Amino acid sequence: MPRPMFTACSTWALHDELGDTVPLDEAIVLRALDALERWRDFDVFPQYFNIDYGWTDPELGYRHFYRERWPDGPDRVLKRIREMGMLPGLWYPVNGGRLRVPGWQASLSGDNWNYSLLDGPYAQDLSDSLLYAAEVWGVRFFKFDFANFAAAVPGDPRPFETRYALGVERFVEMAARLKRSVPEVITIAHCGFARQDSVGRLGPGIPPLAADPAMLEVIDGFFSGDPQPADLPATAIHRSSDLYQDIMVRAMLECGFPLARIEDHGAMCGLTNTCHRRGREGLRRSHIAQLARGGRRDLFYGDPSLPADDDLAGMAAARRLFMDAWNRNLETAPLGPRPGEGPWHGWMTGGGRRGLVWLVNPHLHSCVIRLPIVNLAHARILFYEGERPALQTQPDELILRLGPEQAALIGLGAYAAPEWVLPPDETTRLPRQTELLSLNWQPTPNGLTATLPASLPAGAELMVIAAIHEGAPHLPGPFPALRIGHQDDRNGVITEPAPHHLVSITVEGQACVAQTPSVSVWNGISWVLRRFASPAAGASISIQSKLDPPRRIRAEAWVVTW
Repeated sequence: MPRPMFTACSTWALHDELGDTVPLDEAIVLRALDALERWRDFDVFPQYFNIDYGWTDPELGYRHFYRERWPDGPDRVLKRIREMGMLPGLWYPVNGGRLRVPGWQASLSGDNWNYSLLDGPYAQDLSDSLLYAAEVWGVRFFKFDFANFAAAVPGDPRPFETRYALGVERFVEMAARLKRSVPEVITIAHCGFARQDSVGRLGPGIPPLAADPAMLEVIDGFFSGDPQPADLPATAIHRSSDLYQDIMVRAMLECGFPLARIEDHGAMCGLTNTCHRRGREGLRRSHIAQLARGGRRDLFYGDPSLPADDDLAGMAAARRLFMDAWNRNLETAPLGPRPGEGPWHGWMTGGGRRGLVWLVNPHLHSCVIRLPIVNLAHARILFYEGERPALQTQPDELILRLGPEQAALIGLGAYAAPEWVLPPDETTRLPRQTELLSLNWQPTPNGLTATLPASLPAGAELMVIAAIHEGAPHLPGPFPALRIGHQDDRNGVITEPAPHHLVSITVEGQACVAQTPSVSVWNGISWVLRRFASPAAGASISIQSKLDPPRRIRAEAWVVTW
């Protein structure tokens, strides 16, 4: 039996007290529910509403909402969710990190943070609490997070691999018990279920994903990773984050996870550090990308008050389009090279007779895509950003030109009909034209320098990128990317220097007009990008590094028009 298609809204990114200072409380959830009422008018209303990180009372455990923030308990919110026609969901940390429940003390691990699933009372209490939530509170959506299956009490002599396997078995048992008791529950698994997730990186020396598809026995959606920039530079963090999810989903597919069971974090819209304060920027693109990857679900994370009416109308139309395809049992497959490793990549649902093709140019230069498609007779651009891409078709072949960082959704066959066309996103700024400059970068004691050989065309900007790699500057490469500037804003304190402080870019005689990243990046970044108004010919471009020890930096300079 195929897993059910579902739609959900989760509060994470509306609040964030891991890398920011916005705690979850009852008032935030009620405001989110108020905002969701507007969504009804656009036919994009979710089936599930998930209350994310921070609802649990840290001293009383999983059968109690945080007393200080929910003084009257959860009944008012849970009732409102059900009255609105949704089913409630709750977030659970698999190993109880950050909670300090006295009754769990015998399970506290040696790191004084997690609770072991192997010893003491914790695992049984968690299992019983899941049943309590389903049977008493009516919870039907369970988000599991922060798993540390190998966590052990002090003195446990078992090796890591043994503890990890036993921890996984204990979790599978409790999730199976939950599904036996209430078969209609939906479960998704987030951080910690893969032993590492560095496959989202690009470059040599990157290990493969280490996650076990056998856990799909009890998990409906297996997480592909938190929102974070990939190692390919982009003019906007949200486009780099979309690429990261393409990379991760493709890797999970190759490791045995069906696309319909991969949870790619959906579409995010918020003002907190967890989503790089993106607001609604790029929401339409991220939403279509989520649907195009074949997950057969529509998940929204963050602040439901931020999407504009145009966003909601576009999201509703995109959902109807992909739901129609899924209801016809059309399957999704990846297209092109692995994301970021070739000139383009994409996803196709269906085929030439009736199909949807999502094509992405992840690079700073234009590309032409020639895609063989069996039985192709008709094609139409259904969605694009920036300028309309040039599309040609001929029997069994589609040809598309995408500008820098551009993506487009193409309808094939029956989906090339006018009624399936989605409104374009004219709010997202994309480079119109780019040209890589031929420069002679010279090493300096703390970085690199080059001289601009000629003035730029009228109206153009100079864009300089510095990519940071693991190896020392004097050693031969290649080296994997190195992420720097892991910042958070917890309690208003920046915990590490900003990336642009650690690796700075300056141009003689010009002030910086824009930079990426422009906000704190809690998960770090392996590149920095700055844009400058057109400098004079002969101007010096300088990259200065404060990294200790020094690291290899690769530089590029581009002429960009918008």
